[in-house]
Amino acid sequence: MKQIIPFTLILLLIVTFGCQKKKEEKITGKWQYVYLSDVGNTIQTWTFNNEKKIIRSITTDTTITDTASWKIEAKAFKRPDLTITSLGSGIDGVYEVLTLTKKFLIIERTAFINGDTGGAFNRIEFVKK
Repeated sequence: MKQIIPFTLILLLIVTFGCQKKKEEKITGKWQYVYLSDVGNTIQTWTFNNEKKIIRSITTDTTITDTASWKIEAKAFKRPDLTITSLGSGIDGVYEVLTLTKKFLIIERTAFINGDTGGAFNRIEFVKK
């Protein structure tokens, strides 16, 4: 019985870290932001790269580019968290990854960077480019 507990803990750690690596691989790439209302000809793309940087490009008549940092944390038996920093207070925070497939990424902010949860809600949807 005593041998089962360490084995179970080691197995749980392997599964958790394996899932995190898989999520990191899935999120890496270029995603097109889905606007939930009409914004004319505005196109916004987010590129999650292997260096844990986000390159955000917003194109209307001109293109504005900025960068931020990201980190994904897999959790055993729960949805992973995606932390985004340096895009500004309207975006920065801890997001729950609701959907992450080859085609879609849907995240929902559950907390600000400082840990506050009041008024933190923000839902962002993407389509893989």
